[in-house]
Amino acid sequence: MTDRERILTTIRGGTPDRIPWVPRLEFWYRSRLRTGAMPDKLAGLTLREIADRLGVGFYANVPDFTERQDDTDMADRALGIFNTPVLAHRVTLEGIDRRVTRSGRQTITEYRTPVGLVRTAEVFTEEMLAAGASVSWVSEHAIKEPSDFRTVSYIFSQLKVEPRSGYAERRKAAGDRGVAVAYVIGTACPIHHIMKELMPLEEFFYAMHDCPEEIERLAAVMEPYYSQMKQLAADSEAEIVMLGGNYDDSITHPRFFEKYIFPALRDYAGVLHAKGKYLMTHTDGENRRLIPLYLRAGFDIADSLCPAPMTRMSLAEIRAALADHITVWGGIPSVLLCRHSCGDFAFREWIDNVIDCYGHASRFVLGVSDMVTADADWDRLEYITEKVAEL
Repeated sequence: MTDRERILTTIRGGTPDRIPWVPRLEFWYRSRLRTGAMPDKLAGLTLREIADRLGVGFYANVPDFTERQDDTDMADRALGIFNTPVLAHRVTLEGIDRRVTRSGRQTITEYRTPVGLVRTAEVFTEEMLAAGASVSWVSEHAIKEPSDFRTVSYIFSQLKVEPRSGYAERRKAAGDRGVAVAYVIGTACPIHHIMKELMPLEEFFYAMHDCPEEIERLAAVMEPYYSQMKQLAADSEAEIVMLGGNYDDSITHPRFFEKYIFPALRDYAGVLHAKGKYLMTHTDGENRRLIPLYLRAGFDIADSLCPAPMTRMSLAEIRAALADHITVWGGIPSVLLCRHSCGDFAFREWIDNVIDCYGHASRFVLGVSDMVTADADWDRLEYITEKVAEL
């Protein structure tokens, strides 16, 4: 089987000839290029060529947001609007006077509208760049006071969502080495978007108590934007579509998840299933109290699912809880690849046990959760590849 065939077979509930092994290498790759720490034998290779050299599947789930067609692609990142050439859609602002000021690694953006002005700021720190980060940190959020809700609502009412053809290139790049996922957005619904992108987290929860009607009104204005993005991804040639992520049962707690995120995932899963497609969502936090809702939501793939020691659930518990309903994509905690976090014997014992237990399992794509970090050891990646190849 090819890596692509293995991935699709296991997601469909079949048994591949061996477990697909698809680590997310882009952070490690960017970091090593920036710091000059690329192993000599990999010098000058592209990310795809490195995946080929390692003998692993090519990861194409979450896009690399450093890939841009022009300077406007990520201009509105602090609003949670992501543009990159590999998406099935492109978002533009109409009727908005946007003024961008860049100073070093900081970007300040002012949005002047007929109903008011909002300002955002984002920055890349040296630590972020050294770690291979592709998305900036928002240091000043769009919503800072009650009047900002009206201005941000106006901005989102002026968004134009158009089809973009870059997904075909992403699929071509993945080839038989992987499955190119049609990425929609990293938040599952408008209220999740407001929580994660438009306000500091603590201010969001205060606002949910003090002025919930403001958040509900903004969410209603944002809903057509989400609907259009989801429709374009559903209409694409992708077998798998990703919507939402970064859940945690203490932040997107079960009551919040059930009220806002669960319906969005459930309804979109229904749309995709009617088209013969699969829904992936990015489940890289604490999941124990959310798993019953995951099962009811009906999505197909839990991307970047991370077990103990980085979360409270063991891999065996996760696999048992999801049973034959949801494919686990991930399973290897990133700290296991770092010698300063885990000794050689413990690393090999952990990997050997996973391969012995799940080497021919259904509904499991082996990966590193959330990603292969900058300090990961290349020899450990090679060890995993060798163990998988022995199956």
